[in-house]
Amino acid sequence: MTDTIELLETIGSDASLRYAPADELKSVLERAKASTELTMAMASGDSTLLRQMLGHNETIQCTPQMNSVPFTGLDWSKPSV
Repeated sequence: MTDTIELLETIGSDASLRYAPADELKSVLERAKASTELTMAMASGDSTLLRQMLGHNETIQCTPQMNSVPFTGLDWSKPSV
């Protein structure tokens, strides 16, 4: 799993890999001796396969937090402490 995470970090931090065509990315992963599962997941472009491979089957949804007190802006007439 560590190797998988390291490969994903490398791909994410290298723009030439991050936006590489699927066949080029597959070739890079094969040369790096990535697992067959990772290679298939990345080459397909289907994040569902990657989430399953990493053991994360839930969908994460981010929603804005609603404050009970509405934001009315900043009062620039008062010095900040």
